[in-house]
Amino acid sequence: MSRFALVFLAIALSSTAPNSSRSAPLEEEHAAISTGSEEAGVPILTFLKAVAKRTGKKIIVDSRVRGNVQLLGEDVSSVTYSDLLTILQMQGFTAVEGGGFLRVIPEAIIRQSAVPLVVGNATYPDAQYVSALIPVRKVPAGSLVPILRPLLPQQAHLAAAMCSNTLLMVDTFANVRRIESLVAALDTGDTYKADKCDNAPRASASGPKPD
Repeated sequence: MSRFALVFLAIALSSTAPNSSRSAPLEEEHAAISTGSEEAGVPILTFLKAVAKRTGKKIIVDSRVRGNVQLLGEDVSSVTYSDLLTILQMQGFTAVEGGGFLRVIPEAIIRQSAVPLVVGNATYPDAQYVSALIPVRKVPAGSLVPILRPLLPQQAHLAAAMCSNTLLMVDTFANVRRIESLVAALDTGDTYKADKCDNAPRASASGPKPD
């Protein structure tokens, strides 16, 4: 056999032999893609469909609600309403009930939504947004706002009603209870008497008097 034929045969054999150094990176890349897909979680719309089917709730989803839910150690079929609120909160969303529907919306607009008012010893899921009136008796309510407001998330609301010396708050039920405890600890000293608010015009029960 000629030297040219031997060289040609050697090249042909080397090109047809399996190349483990090339196949290994391809397999690793495929594994990485598969792992990444699993770690991406469940699309939030798919998750909400499963919850709606389990709970029987009619859910309306805001067009801004996007993303994936990573749920570890619990099956979607066992998620309760309280669990749902907590999971949505982790994604920057929340849910508000009204008119027979559960509206899933961004937390950023919760202050403009009709959330329930906490009255007496009523309880709600920790992650549910509520509104509350917190009476203050020993100090001006307005003096507590700059102390407490930095403890709340951006979407929460905290303001003082000067005439009634009361704090108005909108946040999750867990945060409302936390702020109530802090107010109780800070509300010390002699009884504070708020200024009367008699500047607003009032009409008699029979209506305004004629000129």
